[in-house]
Amino acid sequence: MDLGLSGAKALITGGSRGIGFYAAKQLRAEGASVAICARDAANLEVARAELQAIGPGTVFAQTADIANPDEIRAFTSAAIEALGGLDILVHNASAFGGAGEEGWANSLNVDVLAAVRAIEVAQPALEASGKGAILFVGSTASVQWFGRSSPYGPAKAAMRVYANEMGQVLGRKGIRVNVISPGATWMPGGSWDRVKQGQPDFYRGVEKSIPFGRLGTGEEIGRTIAFLVSPAASWINATHIVVDGGQHVGVM
Repeated sequence: MDLGLSGAKALITGGSRGIGFYAAKQLRAEGASVAICARDAANLEVARAELQAIGPGTVFAQTADIANPDEIRAFTSAAIEALGGLDILVHNASAFGGAGEEGWANSLNVDVLAAVRAIEVAQPALEASGKGAILFVGSTASVQWFGRSSPYGPAKAAMRVYANEMGQVLGRKGIRVNVISPGATWMPGGSWDRVKQGQPDFYRGVEKSIPFGRLGTGEEIGRTIAFLVSPAASWINATHIVVDGGQHVGVM
């Protein structure tokens, strides 16, 4: 299937590693230009070079702490200018919870408010695109309890509600908005890679809880993102999709 992404212009928050980087790689493989950001300049440059080597098109990278309202707005504006417009916005970055009131504030600021700020800046360009798409990367922590108290799941749940509202409002302006909730996903150097090394028995237990007997991969999540932001998914809007291989056993 041709996803229709050749020449598309995509912005990804936190795209230097993890799911954001795999999404950027898949979009680049489909012929899109991308803009990514991160706090670490060295890691960002490594990611930019790898993405640029995939093929023709623009790869824009800028250091930014998206917890800072001015920096997320500045990155979004700079990305739109560098790419010459914008068709796709993927909000992937997360504060990953944290302890106490500070953890709650960080989670809501990064996981939710950074998306609000980026959309405010990007909306005119996405409207002008004629095929605008926004995707939030959530988590199955928003649909089930994983045995510990954390602001991470509630923040991702708020993201789901916000995505639905934006899908209803921006859909009238030609912009689709969706959210995915990945389950346990293994990536080199990622959190589940560390669990595999440090807690092998626990890791094997998680594998057994998934019908396929393994965790998901960054490539699988990246392909899902590429499809949902592409014209091939033009009739999917204001929708929440769990991408976990059946790990979540409830009916939603």
